[in-house]
Amino acid sequence: MLVAVIAAIVVGIILNSWGWGIATFFILMFIFIWVVSWIFGSSIKGKVKVNEELEELLNKLETIGKIKDSLPLNQRGWCNILGLYVQIREAANMSRLQAGAKLNSNIDAWQDYSSTELSNKWIVKKYNSGDWERLVEPTLEIASWLDTHGGLHEEYMDSFNRAIQVFDKEGHLELPE
Repeated sequence: MLVAVIAAIVVGIILNSWGWGIATFFILMFIFIWVVSWIFGSSIKGKVKVNEELEELLNKLETIGKIKDSLPLNQRGWCNILGLYVQIREAANMSRLQAGAKLNSNIDAWQDYSSTELSNKWIVKKYNSGDWERLVEPTLEIASWLDTHGGLHEEYMDSFNRAIQVFDKEGHLELPE
């Protein structure tokens, strides 16, 4: 906004017309709002309808993200060991959940806790179903195991890595007791 105000003043002075200065201000504000809405999208309207199945998936991903954030920094990477990356960020009565491959999220969702109308309801901006969804249950199991054990300690390292190798080959996960 400051850029638009300064540009409006400069244009007004250079052209000796405050009308052009005001027009410059509104044009720059329109461009700014358009760019911001294009980058961040609308946080009020969801683009994907959230049914019970999708809400359950979102709740599992939220649990993974919260457990991951509660672990020590050097332990958080173990939640990504199967290739599903979950991030949850909370600020100003809102939380944002993203999950998917390392550099490409397949789901992008928001929760707004400040509004009574939208409280605890997911607003899904992006959802691409696919193979990544089969990793949600085992990743949740790993995150819960790490939470229960306070991270991955040296005594479990070999058996934990074997369990991951078995999952990669056979598709089932059996974590150490």
